[in-house]
Amino acid sequence: MGFNGKSLIFIGTILFIFQIVNFFSIETITPEIERAQVLAAIASLIIILIGFLFKQFDPLGGEKVDLKGENKFLFDKNIPNHVIDELAWGSEAILTSTAAAAILIHNNGVNILRRGIISSRSEFKPGDTCLRSIKDMKLISLANTKFYPGRDEFINFCPDVPSILVVPINSKAFILVGGWSTKCFTKSDERWINNWSKKINNVFSVNNI
Repeated sequence: MGFNGKSLIFIGTILFIFQIVNFFSIETITPEIERAQVLAAIASLIIILIGFLFKQFDPLGGEKVDLKGENKFLFDKNIPNHVIDELAWGSEAILTSTAAAAILIHNNGVNILRRGIISSRSEFKPGDTCLRSIKDMKLISLANTKFYPGRDEFINFCPDVPSILVVPINSKAFILVGGWSTKCFTKSDERWINNWSKKINNVFSVNNI
């Protein structure tokens, strides 16, 4: 059993039940035993309370969503092979080493790579969120798209995707990464993808893309 909120609640509840059973099984109750029982009950309740707090604030508490779409790897045939090799390597690494379910790389009005769960809808077009990311050159993390008012922007990326990272490459290109669950991307994931975006920018500059 993993160390999380549910496991702490379970352990605390079992300990509380055990100390109650133990109390009623004692034939002679002394002041020492009473104090020990009170302390045991308080300790059990504290463990249960900590479990509820863990469960409430667990940053990786989202459940995996059954995303609709096909698992594919599509890329722009006009891009040089050695550039596609770099994009293929990086996208594969993200999909296998993080909680990413889908990746899209958009450059100058064209979706040059799509990988993972791909929407069967029409072509993705960037909206306010993506445009703001490349304008400010800042990563935007949408930990829970359910409560994001601009979530319709990403329907043609991956419908009902629960979390999204928008990572700018340069003033005309960005990476979209969709996660399997809410709050699934760590700060380490964000730093890794952001650093890879800088490498892509260098590759694009050298190849005039």
